[in-house]
Amino acid sequence: MRQVNEYLYELTPSVFATVFPGHDDLGNGGIIITEEGVILIDTDVRTVDRISGMLRELTDKPVKFLINTHHAFDHSSANCVFAAQGVTILGSRICRDAMIEDGELNFRRWSDRSPQVKKLLEEKDIKVVLPQLTFEQEMQLHLGGKTLELSYHGHAHSPGDIIIYLPEDQVLFAGDLLWVGFFPNVREANVPNQIRVVDKILSYPVRYYVPGHGGITANRDDISAMRDFLSSLYELIARLVREGKTLEEIKALEEPLAKEHPYWSGRVFLTTAIEVIYRSLK
Repeated sequence: MRQVNEYLYELTPSVFATVFPGHDDLGNGGIIITEEGVILIDTDVRTVDRISGMLRELTDKPVKFLINTHHAFDHSSANCVFAAQGVTILGSRICRDAMIEDGELNFRRWSDRSPQVKKLLEEKDIKVVLPQLTFEQEMQLHLGGKTLELSYHGHAHSPGDIIIYLPEDQVLFAGDLLWVGFFPNVREANVPNQIRVVDKILSYPVRYYVPGHGGITANRDDISAMRDFLSSLYELIARLVREGKTLEEIKALEEPLAKEHPYWSGRVFLTTAIEVIYRSLK
């Protein structure tokens, strides 16, 4: 793995990952360069200009496809920029459905939260644009000698998450199914199924994992650490619910749990996880 610049890593001569360290709310993405064009993974209106600049430096090939790992704003909000260039957008059918249901709401929520985002949406005339090509469970994308295996395994981090795997390169893009060095955000999650999907991810032969947030890793232990955290947290809260503990009583365990992962970012997501898991069990 070679760091090209602050935001770009070369994983193989044709596969790159975009990361934004120090910005917890910006998702990672991917750039795959083939003989016939470029495949992008995920977009965000806040980083689209920087990504476009990287593309110009890397290749003169046009972008052919854009894949959304899921419907979240930080992974799909710049779809319209590339759709206007004739790029075909892919995602799971459930991702498209979730974008239809929540896309406009997500844009309003981010605009209300951030004047910078509101300004960008207005200046660039950004609209919600849906995937044009969808699949139910599995799909293979072949372009310029590259094969991408896309698979959907049910509602996990969000309703429509997919795994993107490049078998020849042994690189796996997981979107927000994976968080490395972060407490995972499970606000919309089906936590038991997310654990199962992470187990599925661990079954692939992988050289590099690209999570939705956090650092690229070649270490399976980083993936197991996230899976084990979610599993133990779910089992702990389930036991306490069976014992009749209230949410406030369970929240008292948050500080000790945080201390078990002193170097993880996204502490607020631990608070959210406790609440989400408690309510799902109740």
